[in-house]
Amino acid sequence: MISIGFRVYSDKKIYYCIVEKLPNDDINYLDISSIDIPRALTWPEALAYTRNTILDILNLYAIKKTIIRIAELDGASIERCYIEGVLQETIASSLVEKFLAGQIAEFTSLLNIPRDHFKKLANNELQFENIPQEIDWRKLTKAERETILTANAALNL
Repeated sequence: MISIGFRVYSDKKIYYCIVEKLPNDDINYLDISSIDIPRALTWPEALAYTRNTILDILNLYAIKKTIIRIAELDGASIERCYIEGVLQETIASSLVEKFLAGQIAEFTSLLNIPRDHFKKLANNELQFENIPQEIDWRKLTKAERETILTANAALNL
């Protein structure tokens, strides 16, 4: 089973992590990356670019489950909300079988962690246990750590 976790930043950047749960229950990390939406594009073009790029990724990896960590509304830019909306529409029209767009409290139970641990993990105050040794948790950006957590949560949808 392959899942993806998304985290959108308001500067036209989308972070994602793709993980695969193997038959022996080990987790294989396939990709931890980001998509830069070209700043030269108009908003309609940027949203179309986002949709096409996300569809390519979903199809390339045959993603079956996904979580989008959506904005806490008190500080989110309108652009981030647009991108998150396009992500939701794209996923809904894809072959993804299970999907959640939610805030931290809506998916931390899937990780089996208390809500406040998510931010501690994202801020590198705690070490995530479900990460291979070749990935140095401390050297990852906060956005990368958040997408790793959301991708792992998506495996449990």
